[in-house]
Amino acid sequence: MQINTLQPQTVSLKLNLPEQTAAAATGTASNNNTMPGAYVSLSELGKTKAKQAEQNKDIDDSNLPDTIKQILKTIRDLKQQIADKQAEIDKAKQDGQQSEQQREKLKLLQTELSMLNSALGSAQQSLNKAMQQQDLSDEQIQTALSLML
Repeated sequence: MQINTLQPQTVSLKLNLPEQTAAAATGTASNNNTMPGAYVSLSELGKTKAKQAEQNKDIDDSNLPDTIKQILKTIRDLKQQIADKQAEIDKAKQDGQQSEQQREKLKLLQTELSMLNSALGSAQQSLNKAMQQQDLSDEQIQTALSLML
């Protein structure tokens, strides 16, 4: 096959979109006409990222340097992971008689919680160091501390 680049060629694309009734689109049941529609769905990762972006909007909107914003987001994420892990531990402890396997799982969860707490401490130290190096105003320091809580 040879392609002639001097002659313009037309290409038609046909989109295979699911049909959507006009009634469903407008919320009325009186019209039976159909119209093409597109269905968009976010992956779980996309939903998680969108949720995190919304949760960190206050940090993003602050007048803090980007490095401090990133550390604050990390601290917030670690705090959430710690809360989730603690809830998982509490649930594991509620099971009455524990088998050897359940005790091992509980031990593992407690080790993970300890690691998360250690990471949180390191992140808080990094924040303190970054705040000292950035020469922040009193207002920025107050903002950073309130966002850390």
